[in-house]
Amino acid sequence: MRIDRFVPFFAALAALLSSAAAQDRIVSVGGDVTEIIFALGEGDRLVAVDTTSVYPADKVKDLPKVGYLRQLSAEGVLSAEPDLIIISGAAGPETAVELLRQSGVPMVEMETEYSIESIIDKTRRTAKAIGKEEEGEELIAQIESDWADAQKVLDDLGFSPSALFVAATQDGAARAAGLSTAANGVIGLMRGKNVFSDYNGYKTLSLEAAVAADPDIIMVMGYQADRFGGRDAVADHPALSLTSAAQSGNVYFVDQVEVMQFSPRTPKAVARLATEIASQRETKE
Repeated sequence: MRIDRFVPFFAALAALLSSAAAQDRIVSVGGDVTEIIFALGEGDRLVAVDTTSVYPADKVKDLPKVGYLRQLSAEGVLSAEPDLIIISGAAGPETAVELLRQSGVPMVEMETEYSIESIIDKTRRTAKAIGKEEEGEELIAQIESDWADAQKVLDDLGFSPSALFVAATQDGAARAAGLSTAANGVIGLMRGKNVFSDYNGYKTLSLEAAVAADPDIIMVMGYQADRFGGRDAVADHPALSLTSAAQSGNVYFVDQVEVMQFSPRTPKAVARLATEIASQRETKE
């Protein structure tokens, strides 16, 4: 029997086994990616995550942290000795990301987009990277089903408000979300209109600009409630107080993890948020 006939087979088998073993030490950078890995049932392969990875809370709280998503150091990530890095497109700075690309550790980079399609793409690419493609397609089917249900909720609500999504800086100054932000993506999913869609990112908000935009509702990330000083303080903020939305109390806090990380839970969360806003506006009217 010629042994050399089996060499290609054993080489392929060894490569396959090596690849599987090499994925037993995964570093996930991005709360959305981390959530997807857990949803695929593979959270036990994570050896470290970034600080935006807070769900599922009971699973991630004890995992080592490699730093904040947008302020990574390559050394911090590589110190976890990963065999695979899966990283959000929002990660930075670019110098650190480039060092990770050059490290020789396999790395899967996600795109920075804020849509249902982007959630599906992230899920499919993550599933392929960790060898769970069948489970990935099952999760995608669930995401699509949840989004179809959310669409029905939005249809029933007839929901299409003009919205101002505002964030507070450390000193309390208000900044309004424009295009290319998760905030704009959330407004779009709710079939709303972003009143500041003429620029990208966040810009400092003036009272004159806010009054001229005249949004139906004002939205704020939930974790920033304390920075503003609560719902009433948002309405009384110098940059917002004269808008009709502030004066009528149409200020709403948004869960920055469940809604804004654009993960598998986002479709259901958007439907709940739209229902809550519509219900509260009805009560006020």
